[in-house]
Amino acid sequence: MNDVANQTGADSFGTRVDTVEQFAAHCAHDLNNLLTGILGNLELMQNRARRVGNTQFDGYLEGARNAAGRAAGFTQRLLAFSGRAAGEPVPVPVNPLALEIVELMREQSCAILPALDPAVGDVFCDPVQLEAALQELIANAREATAQGGTITLRTATASGRVVITVADSGAGMTEDIVARAAEPFFTTRPNGAGKGLGLAIAGHFARHAGGAMTIQSAPGTGTMVDLTLPRCPI
Repeated sequence: MNDVANQTGADSFGTRVDTVEQFAAHCAHDLNNLLTGILGNLELMQNRARRVGNTQFDGYLEGARNAAGRAAGFTQRLLAFSGRAAGEPVPVPVNPLALEIVELMREQSCAILPALDPAVGDVFCDPVQLEAALQELIANAREATAQGGTITLRTATASGRVVITVADSGAGMTEDIVARAAEPFFTTRPNGAGKGLGLAIAGHFARHAGGAMTIQSAPGTGTMVDLTLPRCPI
């Protein structure tokens, strides 16, 4: 009886995820169309103003373009979550990508401690989606350490697979929150302060890459998220 109930619950959750994926893809495509028009018109306005020597609104226009660009980046993450933006899997050197992300986040005033195993080699996946997944995990860790703490990006091998870990020394999560943390749109942040897609995107990527995501956390101990991915043959 319990097995039937568990299977029914799993099927129900899978159906909800499929529905959310379809909805996310639909929203992302519509938003992309709108943002293409917005970005195009902003660029035309900026170019026309510069041609006539009027630069007094340059800062405002540039700010609007940057905001629209960030919105376009969010639509790409929605597409990645929905599986509609999947590229061809290729061998991806893990440590060089990790160091690029560490440097990128440093430019955004987010210090990350790298702890990279030189023997990890490559994983076989879509590099764009792997980068997006790691950025989402780091964004979550950054939020968790907003009041102080450290973020570590580690790489290692285990049982012939590559494990990429984003760990933070933040407040941590209770067991019931950990159980729901990777659900699409689940968030403990105040209304409007979070989308609740970061862990969902990372977990979705890991599964589609033939791997898995695991979360370890407890109040007062921080949070550790592992992406375990197939390793390319040496």
